[in-house]
Amino acid sequence: MTHERPLPEVIPCPPEHREALYRLRARVWVEGGADPAAFAGGRWSDPRDELRRHWIALHEGEVVAGASLSIHPCLREVEEAEAYLGFGLPEAGAVAAPARVVVRRDWRGRGLLQRLLDAQDEAARAAGAALAVRQASRMMRPLLLRRGWRYHGPGPHDPRFPREEFSVMSFLPGSK
Repeated sequence: MTHERPLPEVIPCPPEHREALYRLRARVWVEGGADPAAFAGGRWSDPRDELRRHWIALHEGEVVAGASLSIHPCLREVEEAEAYLGFGLPEAGAVAAPARVVVRRDWRGRGLLQRLLDAQDEAARAAGAALAVRQASRMMRPLLLRRGWRYHGPGPHDPRFPREEFSVMSFLPGSK
């Protein structure tokens, strides 16, 4: 008889788990076809990570999933704003930019992704964001559409992900 592992809780990422989160990002993305050379030292973060909110799921002390969110005063201040500005999205009001959702392969299909997306959406609403924007992978796009996100068109090509086609998507946090 096989015993199903209990689903770990999604929690705000404590500082002592940040490095494990950055390593998980690189691992998941490289397993999904990203260029390993783009993730020096088997990790990925950037200086803006210090300003983002992060969530993780821990199983037996190990980070098995994670996500992040940044809040910006307006659309023009969002990272890679040029990807969003041509789609006629509202430019006034706070904008949430959820990103970097990763789930370790052996934990997929059990609800962790939904929990991470819930944490991002709830934090966007709590921050008073008038709009949320993201660039979604092919696999993420249908899930986001079911959650009320809108597809606007193709996103810019990211050379770190040579086989991926990203979509520009938006969500009105107060509409859920």
